[in-house]
Amino acid sequence: MVQSITIGQPLSSPIEIKGIVSWKNGQILFGKVNKVFPNQTAEVQIGHQKMIATLDIPLRTGERHWFHVQHPIEGRLVLKALNSPDLNDSGIKGTAAKLIAHLGITPEPSALKLAEYLLTNRLPITKDTFQPAMQWLKAADAAEAGLPVIKTMFIQQLPFVKDVFDALFTQSKSEPFHKLLSCFKQKLEDGEAETRTAGKLREVLDSLHVAKQNQFQQIGLQKLVTTWLDSDSTPEMKSGAFSLLQKTGFIPKGMTESVFLENLIDGSEARSGIAKNSAVDKLHQGLQLLSEAKSGAFAKVEEIDTAINRILNGHEHEGAKLPHDIHSMPRKNITAEKLSSHAFHLLQSSFTEATAKKALGGNMEVNDLIGYLNKDTDQIAESKGKAAELLFQSLNRLPEAQYARNNEKLVLSLILEAEFQTIDFTDGPSVAHQLKEMTKILGLQLEHALINLSGEDMADFPKDLETLKPLLLKLLNEQIPASMKEMAEQILNRITAQQILSQENGPIQNLLLTVPLNLGSAQTDLTLQWSGRKTKDGKIDPDYCRVLFYLELERLKETVIDMQVQNRIIKVTVINGNGAVLEEAAGQYLDILRENLEKMDYRLSGVSFVNPVNEKERDQGGKPIPFSETGSYSGVDIRI
Repeated sequence: MVQSITIGQPLSSPIEIKGIVSWKNGQILFGKVNKVFPNQTAEVQIGHQKMIATLDIPLRTGERHWFHVQHPIEGRLVLKALNSPDLNDSGIKGTAAKLIAHLGITPEPSALKLAEYLLTNRLPITKDTFQPAMQWLKAADAAEAGLPVIKTMFIQQLPFVKDVFDALFTQSKSEPFHKLLSCFKQKLEDGEAETRTAGKLREVLDSLHVAKQNQFQQIGLQKLVTTWLDSDSTPEMKSGAFSLLQKTGFIPKGMTESVFLENLIDGSEARSGIAKNSAVDKLHQGLQLLSEAKSGAFAKVEEIDTAINRILNGHEHEGAKLPHDIHSMPRKNITAEKLSSHAFHLLQSSFTEATAKKALGGNMEVNDLIGYLNKDTDQIAESKGKAAELLFQSLNRLPEAQYARNNEKLVLSLILEAEFQTIDFTDGPSVAHQLKEMTKILGLQLEHALINLSGEDMADFPKDLETLKPLLLKLLNEQIPASMKEMAEQILNRITAQQILSQENGPIQNLLLTVPLNLGSAQTDLTLQWSGRKTKDGKIDPDYCRVLFYLELERLKETVIDMQVQNRIIKVTVINGNGAVLEEAAGQYLDILRENLEKMDYRLSGVSFVNPVNEKERDQGGKPIPFSETGSYSGVDIRI
């Protein structure tokens, strides 16, 4: 007999488990006898669902019982009434003990706690689900946090397997997703796993802009140098970057670019111990060649060009030299300006080669190049600190930042935009595009691509395999340290949980997306929950839906924006502990919001600012599993 199971929350407010499922032999359910018919047949109500069932003993109308599902007879559900008719007779603990005895399970504390939870929440119970659930909770070593996960699996009718539990359990923890990704990236950069897969993972995490606040210190000086040398930089950007390098002390104040390059050429002979087959080695060879040219080893500019090209293409430069009698030839075509131009070209090529090797230790090569340009390690450390300070001042618009020149401000703002801002929230299409790209980078579409792959798409499929989820799966099959493996599994579970909780439920489509977000130097997670019905052709209905944004902000702390759309009428609720302050600050923007929504044929009914309810209780518990209370498509109410 095929039914929809409907059960209740603790004792009073009912919730529903929707969808077409079969009653399973051995399930234990709590129900009420509504009507009694001849031949021990009755109408039994389990939660909100009514059904006709055969009872093993006669019962009276209005009685409540725990029922044990038996094998159906002639297609009709058979229910056996258990001895404990109600919780009030022996209390929840006594009922749990009887239930465990009935299932033939050893009455240990973990079993009693699980039984009490299942009974209190009116969840269906079988030995086949009880035993694995008990083992999962033991392995997780956090029964209190794991119990709501078990409830979610029942309510949303998810496969009752360990992989699903592990994914949802990891999702329920309060560990920020961006922190997991940042720590994992640090392990990869520390060289704990030197494999091609680890290199690809570093690239993927870079594309997600996973960063730490101390990344100002790590990359600030690098970005100033590469901006100065970048062939795509405008003259204004190049001069601004060079000026900032002087402010950091990396290049002496008052030294012009040409003098700096000339000093590099003159000092090349003094530098030794350079690694072979690297960007540093090519730079060293090239500068030595220019030093020789300055001393009269070459007669024509074209010969220097040939020799430098050989170096940049991986050849030793000795083969490009001319005979020794070249010294007697005139050198009037080789000017100091031309030599400096070649030196700058060498620097550009060396840094371009190093930065292109993100997956193969390129970051280390960039640092080696910086060390080659300035051999004073103490000065480099000081310059890194000053570069970070300049970026921080610009980011936070501190008074000190006003003394920067316009070209310097341009460079600092472009570095900040490229490295610490992933989404332009002022541009709707840009936000939509970025979120779609992030779903691809995380690997959330991998299974969809596998199922729907056509012959024409086979050429693009390798791109789907070089995203975060499949690369993590591949890494877990390689020889890596235990700590890295544990972290990779946690991230994999977080991604899988998003996929599990983004599902169709009748005509309702649920979506959960959590992505790392950089807001200046601060990091947070952006969590988007979307629930809405679909049109007849399977597309999203923009007239009726509910969207929630969840952010943990540096100063405002926990912030939830709840947007409900009913017949294209929008109601927005901002939930934050500083509701009154936010309401006052947002007042000047409400008319703009209303006007822009009307341009899109939506009407704003109002924006309210409220403080979170049960704040103390919420802080004591873990982060709720999204949609855990929304199994029904009769409504889309999501409890924060």
